[in-house]
Amino acid sequence: MNASSNNAISQEPFDDFDLNEHFESYILLSQNYREQFSYPWIAYIMMFDHFSLLKDETRFRVSSARNLWVSSNNYKPEQKFLSTKAVHNEQPVRNKKFLILGEKLPTASILFPGSNAYEEAIFIGNLLYRFKTPSIVVQAVTEEDVAVTVKFAKEHGLKLTVKSGGHSYAGYCLNHGGIVLDISSMNKVSIDHENMTVSIQGGAVWRDAYSLLKEKDLRLMMIGGQCPTVGVSAFLLGAGLSPFSRRYGLGIDNLLEMTIITANGEKVTVTHDDIDPAKRDLFWAIHGGGGGNFGITVSVKTKLHNLRDPNGTVVCGELTWNLPKQEADFKAMMNVWNTTTWPEEMSQCLKDLAPLFDFNPDNGLEAMHWTDWEVIDASFDVFSQVYYHHGSFIFAEGGITPKVAAIITQLMEEAKTLVPDSSSNSASECHILWDHIGGATTKLKPEDTAFPWRDGVYVATVRAQWVDPSLHKRMFEFVDRAKELLLPYSIQGKAAYINYIDSTVENWQEAYYADNYPRLQHVKSHWDPTNFFQFEQSIEPVGHKRTHHRKPGWKPWEKFTPPTPQQLGNPKTKNHVYATNAHIRRSMLSHKE
Repeated sequence: MNASSNNAISQEPFDDFDLNEHFESYILLSQNYREQFSYPWIAYIMMFDHFSLLKDETRFRVSSARNLWVSSNNYKPEQKFLSTKAVHNEQPVRNKKFLILGEKLPTASILFPGSNAYEEAIFIGNLLYRFKTPSIVVQAVTEEDVAVTVKFAKEHGLKLTVKSGGHSYAGYCLNHGGIVLDISSMNKVSIDHENMTVSIQGGAVWRDAYSLLKEKDLRLMMIGGQCPTVGVSAFLLGAGLSPFSRRYGLGIDNLLEMTIITANGEKVTVTHDDIDPAKRDLFWAIHGGGGGNFGITVSVKTKLHNLRDPNGTVVCGELTWNLPKQEADFKAMMNVWNTTTWPEEMSQCLKDLAPLFDFNPDNGLEAMHWTDWEVIDASFDVFSQVYYHHGSFIFAEGGITPKVAAIITQLMEEAKTLVPDSSSNSASECHILWDHIGGATTKLKPEDTAFPWRDGVYVATVRAQWVDPSLHKRMFEFVDRAKELLLPYSIQGKAAYINYIDSTVENWQEAYYADNYPRLQHVKSHWDPTNFFQFEQSIEPVGHKRTHHRKPGWKPWEKFTPPTPQQLGNPKTKNHVYATNAHIRRSMLSHKE
């Protein structure tokens, strides 16, 4: 893997760079199988994993339609008007109450199905969920826009979901027939260097924060996501695993303040030392309670840290064992890995990792600024034409036993047979990724935050990705089999990570929250007693009757037929992608009429 930022140190020779002079370190294990390669085990030894900065043009902020109530492809920016027609197909707006909402919104835009702007606002990469179709999208610019939209949706009994980064593994940021509140334009970031804090609006993604940190001070670091286009607020609400977590804790362990719009449309700011016990309980709940449960996050304040290297330089990269040629070395290394007590931070990289170098890996470690390790997941890209599904597990210290390693090896061997060998399936893959936490993340008790798995040291996700719709059942069954084999070795035989949310987990209340779920229900009952904020795996108020019921074995594609890559064609531009999606969506809607 290579860093691709223009300023990446890894693009320059560094023969005279002493790896032992650089510090904070992070370790991650990954076993990958990709169709075009032989079956490699890869162990990443890194300061951080997959941080990056994207060029500005890769994430389009919808600002040109800011003064329009209904976005149109033929608007003039100085106009402000109400339209009774959706774009592209010029069909009348069927529900005139949305025009009433348009009158009430201070600055937001409303988008209807049929326009490229609508498609861009609700775009997610996963074809399984991409064509969920909300009636409208509200593109909020201010907190008042958010509050007005919440009150309107509640008054009219409309489902409301929120989208910022759009990385929900189960597509829960979208809905059918309701309102999607797009807050991605609320992305301001401000740094308080003196107090070592950063304030971030709820619609920001990590790239927004990292770029400003790098501009202000190369040493500044915060506990954030590994992917630059993940939403900040959603990451934090789901606990927030970071490559620096062994040293500085989870994202929630660094959270100082959060401001949300409640189910009543009220703005509430909560901290850990609130006098009001209800607010203290809410602050506890948002520490790992997951997004979309208690309100809409419009801003957060979190801690900053100074890396010890004045240029923010870290060491990251890969140690690779090629299997089956190096199988003996690899198995021996895994046993050492699993039985070694690793430091929370590595003060001398090569020296600290010496036990692993004894087993002859290919050494791909490099030095670079901590924000320059760039991993762009193509499945979230605007040109994505893949289906994917995840499962997750959380293991305790010593959890990667020889038995577990053997199971993973077995699963990867099985993965080789899942996808027919053809060029059309080149984007298909299965992998198991391990995030190494522990250290500072274990200092709190399970009941101290809504995230209960404080004895967790390895957070693993199994991912299946494919392009052939005939493989839906086979790929879901593979993930189910991985869960069947690996969950017994996870904490309490059920621990899973909510930010790797899996729509097929039936005991999700226990898997994500363990013994903390009843307390979360009480918090929900206070702040959202009517269960306004809800989705398939949302926290329920005490005594509330479950509204989302599924029969055993339910799978997402059974609810509606996702489009195929063949229908999407071979678009060359983003606008072409959105136009194609709009055409497919109009066709789907017309068949329902």
